[in-house]
Parts: sequence; structure tokens; C-alpha cells
Amino acid sequence: MLILPIVNRNRVLNVEIKLKNSEKIKTGVVLKDAGESEIIVNGKKFSTSGYNNEKDSKDGVVDFIRNASFRTKKDYFITTREKSNSNTYDVYAVSQPNPKINKALDDLYAEVITDMRKEIPDIKRGRYLSFEKLGIDKHLTDEKIARLQEIVREEKDQTKWPILFKDANIADLKDTIDFINMFDCTVISNTTLPEDTYIATLNALEPLKTEDYRKLKSKYDIAISNAKIYKKLSIINNTLYNRPYTLIGTTKQKENEKQLIKVKENHDYGKVA
Repeated sequence: MLILPIVNRNRVLNVEIKLKNSEKIKTGVVLKDAGESEIIVNGKKFSTSGYNNEKDSKDGVVDFIRNASFRTKKDYFITTREKSNSNTYDVYAVSQPNPKINKALDDLYAEVITDMRKEIPDIKRGRYLSFEKLGIDKHLTDEKIARLQEIVREEKDQTKWPILFKDANIADLKDTIDFINMFDCTVISNTTLPEDTYIATLNALEPLKTEDYRKLKSKYDIAISNAKIYKKLSIINNTLYNRPYTLIGTTKQKENEKQLIKVKENHDYGKVA
């Protein structure tokens, strides 16, 4: 389980990150042509490819998926690790990733794919994710965001924006929002703490300098950093689309959103009563 700690409205949230367009299609199986923790793209396996030997495994994963899909962009498949008490595993079908924007976003995608591959079906193990450590913040500079806001404010014809963004070398800001929208980010229920309580706990443990203190402090630092970067993403989204950024939500909010989409899809706007 990949967890994004983040501070929001004086609370420390734990947010689970998954891919939206992925579906578990088999559970408790053993495939004839693929073992555990495998990526299969158009019949090609990551484990037997040259990408598996790359020094940076994250680069290898994403490059493999894209290059093995060069001719045919169908869903690819991921197998999890074996169950703790058997040699069976689960299988996911996953939609193709968006085109490459920068290494930081590819690394984010690879982190989520790796989390799926390393999943043990009957055991939950969480790992914290830092946007800053991935380098996402380096591409979201205040100067680029200010230029984006200037163009949107001065040019009301949205059809001209793509060219203006490209000329100003800020087209990657919109592309970043589109890329990150591939992910489903849901607040994990019953794990939220008031920020004041968290800080009070840190202050009480600080004189001890124990491992517990260091882990809590590290998580809080990541949560603060993630909040700053998320704010930049929110500003970009609001500038482009003039609506709140809803990447992160509770389970109930996500369910309501899916229900709303279904209603819109099923409504026949062409039918006359």
C-alpha cells in the first residue's frame, strides 16, 4: 500500500494512491507463462527483458511498458507477489500510461506499479511517498505558475492557450495535471490525526531522540512537503479549469463522484419527453 502523508486543514491525513484505470481480474491463481511480481505487455515479460537489468529499476519499468506498447496500446497485466501461505497470486489489468512529461512523474507512476507488483494479497504493508523526493516540485516553479496565471488572465480565448503555453515553455504544467489525474487518491479511514495532537506527540518524544520520534518526525516533514506541492497542483488546476482540485477525497466522496459519472453517462440528453 502506497501512502501519501499530507497536512490539510490542520489535520495529518494518510492517503492511499492507486491507479484509476486498473482492475483486479484474477485472484488466487498460478499462470502458466508468468510468475509473481511480473509485468506483461503484449505478451512480453518484464522479468526477461533488458529493462529488468537497468540500474534504476523505476526507469526500467516505465520504459518497458511504453516501448513494449509502441505498436499496440492495449491494457497490460501485473501479477502480485504470492500469498503468504501459498504460491498463488492476483492479476491486474492496467490501462496505458500517459506520454512522458518528465522523469519525476514517470518515477511516481513506477512507484505505484511497483507497489502493485509487491502486493501480498493477504497482507497489508504501507510505504510513505514523498513528492519532493521524486522531484515533482522542481518542475512546478513559482515563475512558471505565475506565467500560466498571466496567460490565462490576459487571453480569454482558450483555443489559443496551447500555443501560448508552448511558447512560454510551461505546457508541462497542464500535462502534469493530466498525468496525475491517472491516480486515485483516497483518504484512509480512521487514520487522520489533528495536527496539534501530532505536534504535541513530537514535542513530547523529541528529548528522547528514539526511533519512534525519528519516524514520526520524518513522516510529518513529508506531510508538510507534500501539502506545499499539492497546493501548487491545486493552483494550476484552478487556473486552468476554474474549479476546486479534487484529486484527494474520502471513500464516500469517491463513491458519490463515480455515481454522478454513471448518471451522466446513462442519461439520454437527446430524448424528448
